[in-house]
Amino acid sequence: MFVKYSIFAFLLLQFSEKQVEPGQQIIGQYWTGDKQGKIEIYQENGRYFGKILWRKQARKDVHNPNPTLRERSIIGMVFLKEFVFKNGKYEKGKVYSIDNGKSYSGKLWLEDDGKTLKMRGYVGVSWLGRTATLKRVEI
Repeated sequence: MFVKYSIFAFLLLQFSEKQVEPGQQIIGQYWTGDKQGKIEIYQENGRYFGKILWRKQARKDVHNPNPTLRERSIIGMVFLKEFVFKNGKYEKGKVYSIDNGKSYSGKLWLEDDGKTLKMRGYVGVSWLGRTATLKRVEI
């Protein structure tokens, strides 16, 4: 009798755990490397995006090439756009830099620890770029 209930309990736990689809491991909140900002990665229509949630020194998007957008706050701004999950990486996206108002090709990937997110923006080919490291917010 005990064995029957143990098997039932085991199966119940297996089906009740939230199963994460491939690619969705990246979803969540991350600290910037210096912990001066926090971003959120989310999925929309099968693609991945990132927005700025918080920044110690919030400011306006003063470098935006569109003059009508230079007065908007960077808080809430979507700066990572249209990433597609393929072969363990998030590719073919765009990274907007609030530091210079330019957009770059981008890719993202999670390190094996599942807590470290690498974000690379580049021009043309990947080796012509810069990588930032972010750490998952622990709740």
